Amino acid sequence: MDTPGTLSLMDRILFFKRVPLFENLSPVDLKQAASIAEEEWFGDGEEIAHEGEVGDVMFIIVSGEVKVCSNHDGVEMEIARRKAGDYVGEMSIIGREPRMASLIAVGDVRALCIDQKSFEGLLRERPDVSWSVIQELSKRLKESSLKK
Repeated sequence: MDTPGTLSLMDRILFFKRVPLFENLSPVDLKQAASIAEEEWFGDGEEIAHEGEVGDVMFIIVSGEVKVCSNHDGVEMEIARRKAGDYVGEMSIIGREPRMASLIAVGDVRALCIDQKSFEGLLRERPDVSWSVIQELSKRLKESSLKK
């Protein structure tokens, strides 16, 4: 039984179906992805992840906004803003490298979190998930290169 305010597995599956990273997955793959996600809440201004730390979790934003910031010569610069249906932190868990930016909650944020080990297992077990991730990361890389 769900506690008030938490998403059921079915709600997670339906939500993931609207997230670009997961939208082309089969129902079985969606269920697998939804079942490994943990729900977390962050308050306004709370740092979700810190630039330079080794990232072991990615976040799929259910509600609220996340500011993606990077520190350049002591000045915090906002790189992007992500909203419900977007995901953040995927690069550090795939590359197993320190985070390239900090993630800050703008207002209250609810996120579904997938840890590196679970995400890697999902990619290994489900080739369709791997292909979908590759396509989405390719879009992100094009997006970031056009901004320069």
